Amino acid sequence: MKYKFLIAFSFWVVIFSDLYGQHAAHINGDIAGLNEGKIIFSYELGDVLYKDSVQADKGMFSKELRIPEPVLCTLSNTVNQQIRILVLDKNRITISGQVTKFYELKCSGALENDLLVKYRSDLYALPGTRPKATGNEENDQKARSVFAAKQQLVKDSVLADFIRVHPNQVASAIAIYDLYVTYPDRSKASRSFTVLSAHVQQSNYGKMIKTFIDAKVKTDSGAVAADFSLADKNGKFFSLADFKGKYVLIDFWASWCVPCRKENPNLIKAYELYKDKGFTIVGLSMDSSSENWLTAVDQDKLPWLQLNDPKSTTGKVANIYGVKSLPANFLIGPDGKIITKNLRGAAVLEKLKELIQ
Repeated sequence: MKYKFLIAFSFWVVIFSDLYGQHAAHINGDIAGLNEGKIIFSYELGDVLYKDSVQADKGMFSKELRIPEPVLCTLSNTVNQQIRILVLDKNRITISGQVTKFYELKCSGALENDLLVKYRSDLYALPGTRPKATGNEENDQKARSVFAAKQQLVKDSVLADFIRVHPNQVASAIAIYDLYVTYPDRSKASRSFTVLSAHVQQSNYGKMIKTFIDAKVKTDSGAVAADFSLADKNGKFFSLADFKGKYVLIDFWASWCVPCRKENPNLIKAYELYKDKGFTIVGLSMDSSSENWLTAVDQDKLPWLQLNDPKSTTGKVANIYGVKSLPANFLIGPDGKIITKNLRGAAVLEKLKELIQ
């Protein structure tokens, strides 16, 4: 038992001591009601999750957290299930508030966090009111579309001003990611990305934006499909390279995605007709719950290989393929190149009939 503790402890020491170009976030906290509870810090960089913690004394704590760059960090605690997300940087940071309203903790001293908070405040303080329903659905839809378009123009303007003034701040990269990657718009993401300094472009958040931008070229017809490795329900890993020489439909889906589930009968028909003729399907589930994923596989009677990325559309494979909404699929040829993507309904069968004699 002692050995296991030392191994686990050493693992986290190595994780934090090996971070390149480290900086220190000096954090002091005073949280009423936390008492002797713990604060857990967690953040993700390069698809790796980092964690550290500190125990409070009468609600007060002090922590020096080694970070390679400003990071979007999730704070949680051992008293309740509430969290607080903020940007930590290499400054002296003060955190205060009440554990019963942990999500409202005040943070001061973190420049990147202060900038992002101000930007988001400006972004959400948009003028205008959403049109009220009149009962005429066609007119109401038009009014909502006009309103949404005007709101988007204001959001674009707020972001453009922010990154123009702060091109050297990682907060600007986070803001671009939030507005143009989470709600995908590659052309706007690309234009905004060029405004960032070279340093911020090379930050973790800058690289995530660049991956999203590059996904369009990397998933065009004729491009070599990016390889990946994900586990099945038994923990066995498979990669795209395992199916070289076959036509492969990579199907991004999730149990909660109604359009995905409606497409499954079409995919089953295609699979049954061509599975013995050099064709297969690889399902990439975006479910965070293994139980929901596997229940859906059983309910829909999906006979092909199923892999899972619990990080959904923010997962590594989804990022590489630029998948930000479901359903999505890519048809790969025996040579490993992308033939086409996002086939729906009878289009899968029609394409396979064209390709496989």
